[in-house]
This record gives sequence, C-alpha cells and structure tokens, in this order.
Amino acid sequence: MKAIVAFLLVFLTSAVCFAQGADDNFAGTWKTAEGKDVVITKVGAGFIGEAIDKKVVILNDVKFSDGKWTATVFNPIKEVTADCELFLEGNNLKIVATKGLFSKTIYWKKEI
Repeated sequence: MKAIVAFLLVFLTSAVCFAQGADDNFAGTWKTAEGKDVVITKVGAGFIGEAIDKKVVILNDVKFSDGKWTATVFNPIKEVTADCELFLEGNNLKIVATKGLFSKTIYWKKEI
C-alpha cells in the first residue's frame, strides 16, 4: 500500500512540474532542426515567431487557452499552415503540428 501511495505522489508531482502555464515565456531566439533562426517576441498576452532569414511569420497567434499553448505554424518551404500545440521542455520548444489526420512533432532549441 505504501508503494502505491508513493507512486501516486511521484506521479502527481511530476505532472504538476511539467504542466503548461499561462506564465510560460517563449521569447527569444530559437534554432530550428534545419538550422534556421526564429525570433519569438511577446505580443499582448501571446507571442509571434518570425524567421530571421526570410522575414516571414512562422508562429502566429500563440495563446494560452484551456490549459495549453496553441498557435498556427507555417512551413515556408512547403507553404503549408497547420494548427499546433507548444510545450516548453527546458531549452527545447516542442511543437506538435496537426493538419487533418496527420501530425508531426518538431523541436527547436533555444539559443542562449
């Protein structure tokens, strides 16, 4: 019984530690998997991300709603826009993009 209680405490504590919050800060310069730099800046209560080399908005309408960060992500090479959910994981930004039945997870690394 003690083992079950200990497991539940660890599980609940870890879930709280990794939960998204409205105070998450995405601002900064991020390196994409392709080596491109994206600058994310705060705009009102949300954020916007712009590719430095192409001067095009990559992340748009980043906002916190219903306990999660959502946005639209744009792939300028394929000229495709998709809905996405964002997760801060240390110095990594996990982006889970969905379009129809398909989804893709990409990671950006924060430049310090």
